[in-house]
Amino acid sequence: MTPRQLKYFVEIARTGSITTAASTLHIAQPALSHHISGMEEELGVALLERHARGVRLTTEGQRLLDRAVSILRQLDRLNDDVRDASTQARGTVSLCLVGSVAQVLTVPLFRLLAERTPEVRLQVSTGMSREARALVEARRVDLALLPIAYELPRLESVPAFEERFCLFGLDFLFEGESGPIRFAEIGDRPLVAPDRDHDLRKLIERTAMAHSCALNVQYELNNPELYRRVVQEGLAFAIMPRNAFADAEALGVVARDIVEPGIERTQSVVWMVDHPLTPAGEAVRTALLDVIALLIADGTLKARPLP
Repeated sequence: MTPRQLKYFVEIARTGSITTAASTLHIAQPALSHHISGMEEELGVALLERHARGVRLTTEGQRLLDRAVSILRQLDRLNDDVRDASTQARGTVSLCLVGSVAQVLTVPLFRLLAERTPEVRLQVSTGMSREARALVEARRVDLALLPIAYELPRLESVPAFEERFCLFGLDFLFEGESGPIRFAEIGDRPLVAPDRDHDLRKLIERTAMAHSCALNVQYELNNPELYRRVVQEGLAFAIMPRNAFADAEALGVVARDIVEPGIERTQSVVWMVDHPLTPAGEAVRTALLDVIALLIADGTLKARPLP
């Protein structure tokens, strides 16, 4: 099995269609099908299931996809390392940002890197903390900004900042109330929250349990944008980091600091111990920490800096 075959397979998985993948890869469809058949024969398993609208991965195909993406990324890194005989920062670096801070950090980070290290190509993906953690552990990204990094094994981390949680909701739902709100006062207000396996939900549930409070979670969503939309439509309140709704006031959404107890979490820049950073990766890590410090200083990022 060759790197070229792995690249072909990854593209088919991405598009869900051999025809579309063949067009993207500039290869004849019969030739591409022949490559996949050869891989299936070599492995002794079916990798794809054909259906009317294209193809889907089998269980074995999904397992191969996970490994193939990691292998191709390692080959890309190897090429960059070999070309980079000096310690000059150049090459591609992938970074995952959790949704609560991605909107605030991404553009300033691109600008700073363009000034400092124009030969570094940054790829940014976003997601909730569970997805970001999975990408780091699978070595599909070089770096991530993650909350609760101390729970992750085999991980190097640099604490970046501490953020507080608020209760978000439309003004009329608070019925004229303003200012901080005690955790117990959240009471039976309808909430939207991630599912119980999500780090944010676990943090909220632990706080509720420790203070004998019951929560009324009516909607479970693992999509940050839909999460915000439910709040904007007045369907429910949300317990989120303040930065998750940086534009709350403009959208008519009120943010009330949660107190007694307050809820806080630390965000850290993380990478895998066995996936050491290249000079380009180190440049991105430094730039990210510098951008965070600048945005906290000017009030754009609502957080407490950490040494």
